[in-house]
Amino acid sequence: MKQKVFQLTNTNSTILLIEDYTSLRLALTEYLSDQYTIIAVENGIKALEVLENTKVDLIILDLMLPFPLDGYAILKILKNNSKLAMIPVIIISTLNNENDILTGLENGAIDFLVKPFSEKQLKVKINNHLLVKKNIVKDLETNYILNSTSTHPCFTNNESDFKTQFDKLVEELLHTAECTIPAIAKKMSMSIASLERGVKRVYGTTPNKYILDFKLRKAEIMLRQKMGNVTEVSYALGFNSVSYFCNCFKKKYKTTANDLLKSK
Repeated sequence: MKQKVFQLTNTNSTILLIEDYTSLRLALTEYLSDQYTIIAVENGIKALEVLENTKVDLIILDLMLPFPLDGYAILKILKNNSKLAMIPVIIISTLNNENDILTGLENGAIDFLVKPFSEKQLKVKINNHLLVKKNIVKDLETNYILNSTSTHPCFTNNESDFKTQFDKLVEELLHTAECTIPAIAKKMSMSIASLERGVKRVYGTTPNKYILDFKLRKAEIMLRQKMGNVTEVSYALGFNSVSYFCNCFKKKYKTTANDLLKSK
């Protein structure tokens, strides 16, 4: 039986493919272009030009790119740019040792495929990652009830604006070192105390607990859809300790991350 690949309802997503090996770049462009708009470039300089002028939904990144910007340099640039940090990155590389894989994930990539890889597997991973954000937002909106009263101007004008801005910043900074309450408060031009009060009124919890819950929801989706092992998912979501991640996950979902990963 021919394997079916799940198709997104919305196929208007734009993917930036950064690969210097011409034959692979052309092959992936041809394979993926039936479902996505593909922008394919052969080096980091051209990739940054694209990112500066085009909205990109996902990046496929080779690590071994020509001087002066290899894949790791591109990851660091993305990680340190709040407007680009939210773009999911799938690494494709011949590098296959654990250190290379963890380094890529710790620097913001959400997945890692070792060459040679299955084109069908890549397409499924792309679909999964593009669906993650949609699923998380849907879950959060279902599980959190907005409170309509607040004393901060950000709420009295339009509470949904606060929620939209806060959620967007959490999503953008999720894989970066800037995903902290002080950093988010600064970006929202609020004091930490005001941010804490606002989050408490809107979501009924503290900012730290909200962000932890956000990460765990994303982890649950990633593990259920086999987007990486427990260690990879943990580091990809900014947890510094795998054991802490596993403890939080078990407390929330009443099952271990490993058991969920192994489930069918």
